[in-house]
Amino acid sequence: MSLLSNLATSNDIQNETDSVGGGGPLESGLYKSTVTLAYLNKSKGGALALNVHFKEEGGREFRQQFWMTSGDAKGNKNYYETKDGDKKYLPGFIHADALCLLSVGKGIAEMDHETKVINLYSFEAKAEVPTQVEVITDLIGQEVLVGLQKQTVDKRAKADDGSYQPTGETRDVNEVDKIFRAKDGFTTAEIRAQAEEASFYKTWEAKFAGKTLDRTQKPSGNVPAGGAPRPMASQGAPAAAQPAAGGATRPTTSLFG
Repeated sequence: MSLLSNLATSNDIQNETDSVGGGGPLESGLYKSTVTLAYLNKSKGGALALNVHFKEEGGREFRQQFWMTSGDAKGNKNYYETKDGDKKYLPGFIHADALCLLSVGKGIAEMDHETKVINLYSFEAKAEVPTQVEVITDLIGQEVLVGLQKQTVDKRAKADDGSYQPTGETRDVNEVDKIFRAKDGFTTAEIRAQAEEASFYKTWEAKFAGKTLDRTQKPSGNVPAGGAPRPMASQGAPAAAQPAAGGATRPTTSLFG
């Protein structure tokens, strides 16, 4: 059985919606990017992730791990249920499915994967070592337009109770927040709605481009603080990677073909 067999979509679960909520991380913005590697892995608890390496047009690389299912204890599902009983897809599944739909034209559950040996970093060996993984080869070389956020997050340390708590020190990271089709900027929601033109990428860019989002929390008090979190600095927005000229028109073939 394929590792992706339980990722099929269902009509009773809400699909993706459009909303905005140097040597270091890239600035927040839209980046036309090529997938250079895409492989699957499972956590110790059985959750399934898609790991993607991207390279943007300027040559900078960034990586994202999309957790697509819950663990064994929760049934390895690609969705969760709200207190009201509504079903919603996991954010990691939404991104992984959008990546496949907007580049290959097929959902993640329809993608083939094959066993390959690649060099991956090992925390035990503290170096890259040959590792056997399941690679989704059809994604490699595909282009998408990535809405990438620069976020400031907490550094964490192990507390007395065994949990990891904020130390008071921070670091900047990149997080994939939205994926758009490279040729015209459409989202999956716009394509499903058969929108006349792509517009949400402009809304996303106006909301986030050039801004660093503060995702930090206050230290709990039982971990030595390494200093107060630094104030957020607003950086200049990168040159926007816009969809191809003349491409933002209503799709005329199958929805994601």
